Amino acid sequence: MTTPNLAVQDYLREVASKLTNAGFGEKGSIVETACDHLKISKAQLYRDLETVGFKTERKQRSDKGKSVVTAEVAEQIGGMVHVATRANGKQTLPITTALSIMKAEGKAPNVSAATIARVMKNNMCHPKQLATPSAHAQQKSLHPNHCWQVDASICVLFYLPRGGMQVMDEKKFYKNKPANVKKIESDRVIRYVITDHFSGSIYVEYVYGSESAENLTEIFLNCVQKRSMQEPLHGVPFILYTDKGCANTSGLFKNLLERLDVTFIAHATGNSQAKGQVENAQNIVETQFEGRLRFIKIDSIQHLNQTAAQWRMMWNETQIHSRTKRSRNAVWQTITPAQLRIAPPLELCQELLSTSPVERTVDAKLQVSYAIKGYGSSDYDVRHIDGVYPKAKLKVVVNPYRAPSIDVITVDEHGNEVIYTCDPVQTDMFGFRPDAAVIGEEMKAMPQSAIDENRKRIIKKAYNADTLEQADKAIAKKHTAYEGQLNALADVQKIEVPSYIQRAGEQMSTAQQKRQVKPFNLIQAAKAIRGLVGFMWNGNEHMNALKAAYPNGEVPQEDIPVWVEQIQSGNSKPKLRVVGE
Repeated sequence: MTTPNLAVQDYLREVASKLTNAGFGEKGSIVETACDHLKISKAQLYRDLETVGFKTERKQRSDKGKSVVTAEVAEQIGGMVHVATRANGKQTLPITTALSIMKAEGKAPNVSAATIARVMKNNMCHPKQLATPSAHAQQKSLHPNHCWQVDASICVLFYLPRGGMQVMDEKKFYKNKPANVKKIESDRVIRYVITDHFSGSIYVEYVYGSESAENLTEIFLNCVQKRSMQEPLHGVPFILYTDKGCANTSGLFKNLLERLDVTFIAHATGNSQAKGQVENAQNIVETQFEGRLRFIKIDSIQHLNQTAAQWRMMWNETQIHSRTKRSRNAVWQTITPAQLRIAPPLELCQELLSTSPVERTVDAKLQVSYAIKGYGSSDYDVRHIDGVYPKAKLKVVVNPYRAPSIDVITVDEHGNEVIYTCDPVQTDMFGFRPDAAVIGEEMKAMPQSAIDENRKRIIKKAYNADTLEQADKAIAKKHTAYEGQLNALADVQKIEVPSYIQRAGEQMSTAQQKRQVKPFNLIQAAKAIRGLVGFMWNGNEHMNALKAAYPNGEVPQEDIPVWVEQIQSGNSKPKLRVVGE
């Protein structure tokens, strides 16, 4: 706290007394004298006088709180500065420049940047105000393995070539020398960190390359497996919480989570605080483990992961968590058998990546067949599933926690998904089921399906029978189905077919028919031609032409149209074709 200047305080009390007792028109000179003596402005003087109890009797300005700068203008300028601010907080567009742009466009009054900044603060749109984080509520998990968080990050402190780990010298690797970073791109390592939200337990592993679905899958499967007796953390979580990275939302990885019955939750882009625990774990690994690597010779990625495993086992065992006030291992050990889902063997987990429900046909024994890698093909009894019948199609998939058991996925009448777990059918050494009926000793009927019931009801109704035995007798006697119940020709008899007038046409003939047509004699040919050409027929001329053309007196009927065409064109000597041509 600053110690007040007693001499100044006394002088201010003296000035305050003078102003209180001053007459009309005397206060101005008193104020000017005090400002010259203290070398301050009038506004500052009045503020200082308030510290010694002086209250001015001046009326408040009627336009106090009002400004020529509207809230819309302040918000736009604040938004321009905020949008142009980099992730590291550097402002690439100052308020003065944004104000100058707005003035040039006639959208802002001619005021100072300080005035704009004051209005932005009053309207909660100052760039510094906009940069503050949003408030967030605390989330809790219910038990160990209830929710895991996962995050990947590129190691910025070192890279790992074949010759051993190298520290990234800031003089060689910085933003203005991208070529150097490009050279070691294939040697960069990615740090994957997984945390159990309830206990805070940390799992860290390093991989070459980049953030990918393959790397994420490998890390996740390694984490769910039981690694050693010194690391309690293992098992399949109920929820996996992460960001919307392409690797995290890939089809193969999400398929694996679905098969393992893990709920995938991705937080909104840019909301890293949603998984603040794993973000903090990244910082713990970087500062508490990777800082030691400057003093350790690391030869390979395997050596790096072995060293990381030693550190994480120590950290989870000894370090006290700020929330639980206990070590991470101690809290994780409170997990119950119902909360710990033991992961399937690694080989089966890898198969689950590409395993999706497939259709299988129910056979006459109400069974389906399904093959599982490492377990072979088995038959599964599905007679207990609602609505099942021979030839029905069922969606089946391996149950990862009870392999070689399978899950049969069905949908109920409300559209909800229902899952039935089915175990392989057990048989003796001769292939018979233990519960099979013994011939001649017992009878065991299969359950009636809805189709069986419908079939019986339909057959009895078709033959107007009360029992199936009566229906069978009617069928044996060749009784008509639905006799007296329907007219099978009702639709045919309902249609009235009209009578149509005969259409004119030309008789079609085949080549064989043409060879068998009887030729005309000269008189018949003349009559046929004359009937077609009418008055153009010249008896003597055309008759002589016919005789000359057919000295044997036989005129093929195929030549009549040729004669008609030539006479109509004015040529009485047609060019005839060979018969059958």
